[in-house]
Formats: sequence, C-alpha cells, structure tokens
Amino acid sequence: MTNRNSIIGILIIMMGAHLSSAQFKNDNVKFKTVFMEDLCDALAANPGYLLLDARNRREHGDSSKNVMYNMGRLKNSQNIDYQELGKRLSEIKSGKNDPIFVYCAHSAASRWASATLADNGYTNVFNINGGMSRFNLLKDNSITCAEALFETGNKFRLVSPRELLASLKKDKELVVVDIRKDSIVRGISNEEKFNAYGVIRGAINVPLPQLGLSMSKIPKKGRVVVVDDAGVDSRTAANMLLANGYQDVGILFYGMAAWAEEKSSDMPERERYWSHPVRYSFLTSDDFDSLARKISLKIIDVRPVAEFTNQSKVNSRNKGNIKGALNIPYAELGSRITEINAFKDRPVVVYHFSGDADAFRAARLLTDAGYTKVYVLLGGLNNLRWRAANVKGKARLSTWVENVPAENL
Repeated sequence: MTNRNSIIGILIIMMGAHLSSAQFKNDNVKFKTVFMEDLCDALAANPGYLLLDARNRREHGDSSKNVMYNMGRLKNSQNIDYQELGKRLSEIKSGKNDPIFVYCAHSAASRWASATLADNGYTNVFNINGGMSRFNLLKDNSITCAEALFETGNKFRLVSPRELLASLKKDKELVVVDIRKDSIVRGISNEEKFNAYGVIRGAINVPLPQLGLSMSKIPKKGRVVVVDDAGVDSRTAANMLLANGYQDVGILFYGMAAWAEEKSSDMPERERYWSHPVRYSFLTSDDFDSLARKISLKIIDVRPVAEFTNQSKVNSRNKGNIKGALNIPYAELGSRITEINAFKDRPVVVYHFSGDADAFRAARLLTDAGYTKVYVLLGGLNNLRWRAANVKGKARLSTWVENVPAENL
C-alpha cells in the first residue's frame, strides 16, 4: 500500500478496534439504552436530563489528530473522558437519580461510561446507541431534533450517503469531487478493496496531491461534496477548498465505504449514480440476514486461524464466528480452493473481521477462478454484532454469531 493508503488503513483499524471493544452484555441490565431514531422522544420524556460526552477532550472539540473522530457533538453536553470518569464523578452536573444520556463516537466508550455510572449509584442512565457516527448517518432524515441538538467545530459539512443521493437526484448544481488516485477511480489500483467501492457517476476526479494546482476544474457555483475512500483525506481537501473561496463544502461521511454499506432499500435508485464494475456482489448485514434466511449459503471466513478460534493476541478481535462458516484464511485460499469446488455455481459469502481488505481479495480470487455467485459481507463479523446492538429493529442479527468469548459479549 502507498503511504496514503497505509494511513487510511491504520485509521480504519483503529476505528474498528474502538468499535469492536464494545460489550453489550450490560445493555438494559445495568443501564438503559436508546436508539438514535428514538432519541428526540426520549429526551423530551426526561426533562432535566444531562448529556454526557464520554470521548476525550479533542474528539469533543473536533480537534483530534485521528480526524475520523471529529464528527461534531450534542449541544450543551458535558465532556468527561470515560477513562477518567471514575475519578471525576464529583464533576457530574446531575443528581444520582436524574436522567443522564451518555454518548461517544461509536458507543463503545459510552457503554463503559454508562456501566461506571451505574456501578456508582446512578440510577437513570441511558446509553445512546451508535454514538455520533450513527447520528451523522441519520441526522438528515431520521432524527427530528437533529438541528437543535448538533454543533461542530468543523467548517465543512458531514454529508451522509442518503443525503448525497437525495442531492444527486435534485440539485443540478451539485459538484462531486473525487480526490482519490486516478488508478482507483479507473478501478485498476493495486488494492482490490478500493477498486470495489467504485465511483459516483459524473464526479470530477482531482487527486488530492494535484488539488492545489487544479481547483479551476471545480466550479465555485453551487454545493461541493468531496469523496474519498473512508472520509480521511476528504477533510484536508474540504479545508483547502474553503480556504480558497468555496462557500458550501461537504465531505461524504466515511467516504465510499459508507456509500457501499448502505442497504439497497434505504438507497433507492443508488445504482443510477454508482459505477462499481466488479464481478462479485456486496451484502450488507441486513442483506446477508435476508438472503441467508431464504437460501443455503457457503460461508467462508478468511480470517487467520487465531482470530477464528478466538486465540488472537488482540483480544478485541476474538468475537467468535458466523454460524456454519468454514475457515480458510485468505493466504491459504488459493491452495485450498478445491475444498469448495462444489460451490462454483452456488452462492458463496466471504467475510473478515470488519472491513478488512482480504475479504475483497478473496472475492476477486474466487471470481477469477470461475465462481459465479460470490458475495462480500460488508463490515464483516463485527458489523453483525454492532448493528444488532445499535440499530433499531436489528437484534436478530446477533443470532448469526456464535462462540463469542464471555469477556467479549
């Protein structure tokens, strides 16, 4: 990988590690939970509530060096880092029986904080499921009080995939700027994962290193939305555009990865605006659930054996496996492909822990070998559990995961 892609990969791994460290066993046991779609009603039903941001100070202020964590905050929230909460309980601006709504980036830290509060006698604690990441994905269409709740230190807007699709449909002056390498846009880069995400049709490709000298390609009239792979480099590009006189600039939140991971029923007509010419297909967690309930699938877990058997040295990666999965690590898939020859013309699903690139490489290997119905499970194993706990109405997704160690439930 290039240095740029290495940085993106590290940030995605960090985000996945943070997300995957969440434990759900205390939900509605030690503390209550509230789904993002129900947040406005829950706040209205609990007058005098306190909003507690369990992130660190820089994340709360949109100044973190890990830029993916700079995603705004809820207005008037008190900020106490969850790692310091046990020593700073006296600072909490609320009584022990008053409602406290706790949030963070992805609702891992907030769960730790909520449990800490409950263990110290706070009786009316709510964890806000999904955190600011889910808030930003839903704020434009599913959170009625979002405008009154949200504030940010970012000068650019965070644009959800659904908001971008709606704008593509109706805003003729919208300009989408794809700042990725030409090889990624053309689908011929060395990284299959980035090729697979495809492109927004009609986007202007100005690779980030050339942006300073090529801004004349980007019209100043109308809205501009910057797109990359994971929402990292687009922040740099957006700030450059704003500094050069562009007035209304946004970035696609979590980039093309988030665009791809939205389920089709929530993104009607997406295919009109999306070109992703790979020969395998994508499955979101919800799509996987629907398909696996209808037909028999061959499920291939391409993680290293240590992760599949819960023996990884990184404990947060020990999260069991999908029921019925056969473990063939990607590094061994080419030499062991004869083990699944009977499925060349039957549905085969490949997955990794999260959004790991080896799942996409495995799908490419299988399609190149003549397999005709290959799917990549987007978000992998971890996303099944996360969505089950954090997305309203998706609890059933957890039934697909087995052998989770007790300490990681």
